[in-house]
Amino acid sequence: MRLAYGILILSFSGLGGAVAVTGQQAPLAEQQFKNIKSFKGDKASDVIPAMQFMSASLKVDCDYCHTADRASDDLEPKRAAREMIAMQREINKTHFNGRNQITCATCHGGKIRPVGVPPITGLEVRARRAATVVADDVLANYGKAMGADAASKVAGLHLEGMSESGAVKSKVEATYSGSKFTFTTKGAKADNKMGFNGTMAWFTTEKGIQAVPLQYAVHYVNEKTLFVGLDSLPKLTNTSGGTAKIEGKDNVVVTGTGPDRTRVSLYFDKTTGLLSRSSFSYPTILGSMTQINDYTNYKKVNGVPLPMKIVNHASEGDTTIEYKSVKVDNKIDPISFDPPKS
Repeated sequence: MRLAYGILILSFSGLGGAVAVTGQQAPLAEQQFKNIKSFKGDKASDVIPAMQFMSASLKVDCDYCHTADRASDDLEPKRAAREMIAMQREINKTHFNGRNQITCATCHGGKIRPVGVPPITGLEVRARRAATVVADDVLANYGKAMGADAASKVAGLHLEGMSESGAVKSKVEATYSGSKFTFTTKGAKADNKMGFNGTMAWFTTEKGIQAVPLQYAVHYVNEKTLFVGLDSLPKLTNTSGGTAKIEGKDNVVVTGTGPDRTRVSLYFDKTTGLLSRSSFSYPTILGSMTQINDYTNYKKVNGVPLPMKIVNHASEGDTTIEYKSVKVDNKIDPISFDPPKS
């Protein structure tokens, strides 16, 4: 804080005096500094603390908005800051009787770009667009990493392991065949079962089986889907390439739009080519909700690398699933993925 304040004091001298002020009257901002717009009419002594507040709210220094000529308007962040100051003041004037209830920190929270979605683990990782990352090449490398005919080699799978959500640990059993699956969480009194038969999701409840059409269960299906090859990935349009780091590891990223308007980002380990993260941003009429799934501890099953650890990050909390055993069964009856009769 002292360092930031010191930098801002230097910017005070860099802005330079514009008008000499006589007498005991406190000078206004436009009398003390050059090119004042947002703080016109405010006291000059309020300018530096205000800039200090903006700096702290975004965790940036003076050079983010200012050139060596502090009065210059050359940098876009400075022009954007003026618009944001006007917006903040209008909101507080209209809704909070002029109190500084809504501030830079309210939305930015120490980040340059405000996060407009409910907070979950993983949002701090942001992919940066890179022209050198070509989506088709990234996906082709993933296909090679998974191996030829990966989906057919593991067309049916039975997995067993442990699930941890909060402080609750439970045994889990999962069965997969293509995009279809069933997932059972073992409970002390009763098992919690859920599944997806390709068109409809279903859940067990105290009142029986609750069937949910796919359009209302996309979030759940994306959370539980086990990607086993190139054809199993979401089909995206308007794709772009990027880069990101996840826990210190370089990733290449493919971002695009899914068939349901969901914004999807697929992160692939740059070294192995394997999928390390999937991120889904679901639009609503009030904003977007984000869901993130991390895939690690890959193990080859019938020659196909599969993640033995999957962590689901969602607004309601994190769930970690670690599989201890997996068996290939390519003769699973498709009917087994339908909702139970009772």
